[in-house]
Amino acid sequence: MLKLLCKICATLSPADIEIVEQMSNVATILGNILDMDVFLDCPTKKEDEAMVVFHARPEKNSLYTKNIAGEIAYRIDEPAVFRTFETGLPSRNYKAVTQEKANVLQNILPIFNSLDEVICTVIIEYNEQQREFFEKEYNKKSTGILIGQIDSLKDRVTEYINDGIIIFNRNGHATYANKVAKILYEKLGVPSIVGESFENLYFERAKYNDIVEDPEKYKQKEVRILDFILNVQCLVSKINENIKRVTLIIKDITEEKKYEEELKLKTVFIKEIHHRVKNNLQTVASLLRIQKRRVKNLEMKKILDETINRILSIAITHEILSTTGIDTISIKHILEILCQNYFKNNIDKSKKIEFNIVGDEFSISSDKATSVALVVNEIVQNATEHAFTTKDSGNINIKILKGETFSKIIISDNGVGMEVKKESDSMGLLIISSLVKDKLKGNLEIRSKKDRGTTIEFDFKN
Repeated sequence: MLKLLCKICATLSPADIEIVEQMSNVATILGNILDMDVFLDCPTKKEDEAMVVFHARPEKNSLYTKNIAGEIAYRIDEPAVFRTFETGLPSRNYKAVTQEKANVLQNILPIFNSLDEVICTVIIEYNEQQREFFEKEYNKKSTGILIGQIDSLKDRVTEYINDGIIIFNRNGHATYANKVAKILYEKLGVPSIVGESFENLYFERAKYNDIVEDPEKYKQKEVRILDFILNVQCLVSKINENIKRVTLIIKDITEEKKYEEELKLKTVFIKEIHHRVKNNLQTVASLLRIQKRRVKNLEMKKILDETINRILSIAITHEILSTTGIDTISIKHILEILCQNYFKNNIDKSKKIEFNIVGDEFSISSDKATSVALVVNEIVQNATEHAFTTKDSGNINIKILKGETFSKIIISDNGVGMEVKKESDSMGLLIISSLVKDKLKGNLEIRSKKDRGTTIEFDFKN
């Protein structure tokens, strides 16, 4: 009868029905202990209807004139049942109306399948006069039995879990092991688990009673044994006031740890590559400096200075990557280093020029960071060379704005300004325009007024 009603619900798999069958034993035990009506309700395809698939009806004190298995429970009459179906939470002392139109109170517990779906509810019904008795007897007698029975169902569900599960009784002997645990222990040379003592199956020296008394100390450990690396947890559950039991959960993390080690090696390798690239770029810059000293033409010296600055701006990206080992860089960090280096190496010490970097903090790819550094380098280089020719001091402000699709950098100075049309064919602006358009997939805008400074802003795709 129970299986047939479960099939009529049309929402349960064969594995779900097996769990509901097991729960009928729980309902019967509860009904006998409490001398109250206990039901199993399962959801149907109609969201406001559930089916009573089992009724444990006491012989003497039933609130019903007959067994109502097979009847429909409606949301309007039993809202707490549907609340538990939808939320997965227990419902305590909720009012309801029975199929025989009597007012009752319901105490409802959800039952889950291996996919963590509520497939059934255990419903205990009683009237207002029985409420005090229910509270007393349920807490005193029924909780332990109910938890024990539901735990036994969980043991069945553990066959679907990828971790090894071993359950021990109060005497410290294994009473259950899932397939994962059995396979793992066979690889470790232990052919049989059930019946073995905790001390023989645990991976370190520890007494069962010590774990029961102080579970926090043994809650989680990483153990290396043979060629395996295992994450081991001891969970202590309380069956009733006098009985506790330990569940051992073993997760094989060998492959994860191997991957972590490989990742560490790759990170070290990547850092070393970036370190060598940075050193090579700095060597090239040093060679150009030597060449510069031999050149007497001032125009050529200027070209070499600009080239050195461009090379060093690229080197900054690799310098940061050589310390992090990851392929993303904080945009604010790279601009701060660029400005510090430029201030230290290039600015005429007779002029007091201050840099100010503000705005959003976020990371960009190393490739994009190199392009951004080159663009900012060109703009800062132009500003320091041309914006303050008639001034002894000035400010260069850099603002970073993160957007949804495009982010923006705005660089402004309070210098003498420039004629945009006249300067648009300069080498520096040609480099800036090309990088922004081709590498950053963004737009460039230049605004300038005589004696009121210049503002250059460009954006780049996130």
